[in-house]
Amino acid sequence: MSGLAPWAVAALAPYAVAQIAFLRRLAKAPEVIGGSMETVGRARWRRHVARRAAGSAFGAVFWALCVLAASGSVRVPRYATQTVTGAELAFVIDASNSMLSADGGPSRLERAREFVSRAAAAADGAGLSVVAFRGRPVTLCPSTRDREAFADALRWAGPTVTSSAGSDVGAAIDEALRPAFAPGASRLVFVLSDGNDTGGRARAAAARVAASGAALVVVGFGGDEPAAVVDMDGNPVIGDGGTTIMKAIDEAAMRDWAAAGRGEYLRAADPESLGRAASICGSAASSIGSRGTLRVEADASSALAVAALAALALAALASGPALEPRRQPRGRKGRRS
Repeated sequence: MSGLAPWAVAALAPYAVAQIAFLRRLAKAPEVIGGSMETVGRARWRRHVARRAAGSAFGAVFWALCVLAASGSVRVPRYATQTVTGAELAFVIDASNSMLSADGGPSRLERAREFVSRAAAAADGAGLSVVAFRGRPVTLCPSTRDREAFADALRWAGPTVTSSAGSDVGAAIDEALRPAFAPGASRLVFVLSDGNDTGGRARAAAARVAASGAALVVVGFGGDEPAAVVDMDGNPVIGDGGTTIMKAIDEAAMRDWAAAGRGEYLRAADPESLGRAASICGSAASSIGSRGTLRVEADASSALAVAALAALALAALASGPALEPRRQPRGRKGRRS
C-alpha cells in the first residue's frame, strides 16, 4: 500500500464517528422527519434506521475500495498460459546440529550438499539459489546462473551460517519464497532436512509454496534408528537429563510438509531419489521457451473500482428518501341536515 493510502483510510474514522452519532439520534427521534412514533410506526422506523445504517456501511466500503484501487497495492493471483521465460530453483538446506549426525557414514549435511550438487547439475540454464538454516535462515546465494558461485555458496551451507540454535524450517521456506517472481518464470523449492523442526511453522510455510504457484520437493536425510546429535566440533549435544540427544529421520513430518505444499517427498537413501530429483530439475530447466500455465500476479485496481461503484450505488439506495408519516384514514363526511 502506498504512503498515501493509510492516511486516506484513516479518514474513515471521522466519517464513522459522525455516522454513529447520526444513527443514534435517528433511532431515538422519529420527529426528525416530521412525524412521531405513532404516526410512523415502530416497526417501520426500525427498518428505516437499519436501512440508513446499511447505507453508512456501504459508504465506508466505497471509500475504502477507492483508496485501495488508487493505491495499486492489491494484486490477485491468476493462472495464464504463456511462454516460460525462466526457471528458478531454490535449495533450502537444514544445517542444524541434528544434520551433523553421521548415521554410520558421512553426515546428513554432507550428503545433502552432495545431493543438491548432483541434482542441480541437470538444471542447465536455470537460476539456482541456496538458503541454509538453523534457528534462522540465511540466503547464501541469491538466484544465479553462475555455477561456480552456486557451488561456492553450497560449500558454505553449514552450521557456521548462524549462531541461532534450533531448526526453523518454516522460516527457511519463507526466506526462499521472499524474492519476487520474475514475469513468466516457474519456480521450484527443494527442502533438504531430517525433519526435526523446532519452529513449528513448516507445514504452513509449505502451503504458502503451493499458494505462490511454486512446486515443492522435500528430501529426507537420516536413518530410522536415532543417531547422536553433535555440535560443529563433533562433540555430542547433551540434553536436560544429562544424556546425549539422539535423533532419527522424521519422515512423517516431511511427508506432511510435502502434502501441505502439494509437492513430492523423496527419501535420499532410496536409490532412485537422486535420479528423480535430477529429472525434476531437468524438466524445470527444459521448460524454458515452452508454453506453460503459470501463476501471475494481476493488478486488482479495475475490479476494486467496479466494486466501489457497486458499493456507492447500494449506499445511495439505502440512504434514500426519509420515511413519510402514515396517512390517517379520512373519516366519512356527515350528511348535511
